[in-house]
Amino acid sequence: MQAVILAAGIGTRLKTKTDRIPKGLIEIGGNPLLEYSLKALLHNRISEVIMIVGHLHEDIKRRFGTRYYDLRIEYVHNPKYASTGSMYSLATAQDLIEDDIILLESDLLYEPRAMDILLNSQRKNALLVVGLSGSGDEVYICTKDDDQIVELGKYIPESSRKNAIGELAGISKFQPAFLECLFRQAQKDFKKGFFHYHYEECVFNTSLTTEPVYAVLGNDLAWIEIDTEADLKRAQEQVYPIMMERTKQKRGSG
Repeated sequence: MQAVILAAGIGTRLKTKTDRIPKGLIEIGGNPLLEYSLKALLHNRISEVIMIVGHLHEDIKRRFGTRYYDLRIEYVHNPKYASTGSMYSLATAQDLIEDDIILLESDLLYEPRAMDILLNSQRKNALLVVGLSGSGDEVYICTKDDDQIVELGKYIPESSRKNAIGELAGISKFQPAFLECLFRQAQKDFKKGFFHYHYEECVFNTSLTTEPVYAVLGNDLAWIEIDTEADLKRAQEQVYPIMMERTKQKRGSG
């Protein structure tokens, strides 16, 4: 399995910080956000990561180089990062993807168990779903009884939001057959001029005509996506302390 990390974005809502550093290098508890994901990948014995970079990309390369312990890092630069969305960034790595992937966003803080839950799931193509955060920026997820995703988005109808089982966590896994269809769908969308849209939207649209994509639930996880100053404060004051406490408990019980 390969890992792919989306780390090209500008992070405009955290402009006071992202003017100087990429969002993935914002530190919580003395470590940059990206490092928590790299450690989780090592914990799951994944040895190769494709890092898609754009905004201040040299800073990320200097921080991690081409190897993080036993994890080999290959960088792909999206030169159009300022005018395109995450699906375009993901498509820039298409030629390097040769296996199942775990796909990660760079602005996440989460306990390592989040990745364990997804990778241990029997679902072939799946999005990790966490409880609704109330952040106002949620990507709502609605499913059938078997957890197949039937609706997804930030702006779905209010009636659908009431039935949402949770929100997108930014940690997903896909098999090559699905990715082939995904990239084919993306190229069609790019030809129509749809460059600034999110990978999860293309994933959902692809699932409607190919293989289904499922939700894997992790409702009790310590997790946050950091888009705003309020998110950053909550990450520092609430999520990180919970992560550390659970890590201590796990070590104690081990």
